[in-house]
Amino acid sequence: MMKLPFGDSLEEFLDHSLSGHVFTSSRGEIINVNAKVVEWLGLSREQLIGKKITSLLAVGSRIFYETHLSPLLKLKGYFEEISAELLLADGSKMQVLINGYTRNDDTGNEVVVCLNIYRATDRRVYEDNLRNAITNAENIIKTERELAILREQFIAVLGHDLRNPLGAIKTGSALLARSLSSDRDKSILGTITKSTLRMEEMITNVMDFARVRLGGGILLNRNEVLVEPIIMHIVNELTISFPQRTVVCAINTEKAVSCDVNRLSQMLSNLLANALTHGAADKPVRIIANTTEDYLEIDVINGGRAIPQEIIGSLFEPFTREANTPSQQGLGLGLYIAAQIASAHGGLLEVSSDADETCFSFRMPLVG
Repeated sequence: MMKLPFGDSLEEFLDHSLSGHVFTSSRGEIINVNAKVVEWLGLSREQLIGKKITSLLAVGSRIFYETHLSPLLKLKGYFEEISAELLLADGSKMQVLINGYTRNDDTGNEVVVCLNIYRATDRRVYEDNLRNAITNAENIIKTERELAILREQFIAVLGHDLRNPLGAIKTGSALLARSLSSDRDKSILGTITKSTLRMEEMITNVMDFARVRLGGGILLNRNEVLVEPIIMHIVNELTISFPQRTVVCAINTEKAVSCDVNRLSQMLSNLLANALTHGAADKPVRIIANTTEDYLEIDVINGGRAIPQEIIGSLFEPFTREANTPSQQGLGLGLYIAAQIASAHGGLLEVSSDADETCFSFRMPLVG
């Protein structure tokens, strides 16, 4: 067996330990301490022998030892890693961690209480720094949330206030249309009318976006309706704006659907406008609508190049279209709002795309 450099004595080993060791009687009177405790406290071994262990502790730690740790030793026979403060001779305090256990005689009576003490100053500094870092991170997150809410409230207010001057432009355009006679003037007025309709759509999307993000969600006013007239109204409305495009409809929707007519129209208008805008100009846009036993299903299909796979996964997120095709007009909110409307109806909006065609599929229960 290798000979230890401090001899065979356990007492000599403890005296060389970097931790503090205190031995007390069952009544808490100090029987012995090692050199490290003497060094920390600034008292001699002789001054410590016979003192109560609680006299070495600061007031809070002393109370806790008497009310919790001493009974715990009698009940369980040990405690582990209890945070405490040693009271040093110069009046300062030292943060420590204490492990304690009892040694009993052959009859089971408690004879000695052994306390192992570890300096915890560096650990406390680390814990304080960690707590401060967590607090700072929480404050940053709170600030960012408040700023996000403020931005979205600003968007909502801005969208609301833009409606008034836009309404005046629409009214003025309608009045002018009655008095214009030249083709040139009518063409200019037609451009103004289309621009106001586009602006109205953008404001609606912005306000819906703000409402969803602020927690209000898409509100519905449901009624039992047949959807064929809704679809045909949207088709007729948009083919006026896209006179060179062809829309082919295959509609078999004999069952009534519980839905918000205005919101369903808004969703279908977004999907059809998206297909007419981004689909191949030489291929028709197809709308296929059916009611099954329990569901309404509508597909909006356009030809043209495929949507890149890296975009598919985020296509229904806000501003996605704008981010990936910045040359296109709009904010990229149309598909996001459409997906939110589908979700509000308890339905689902999905997309599939390949080299031949792109299909947006909407499915919702007939009964809300």
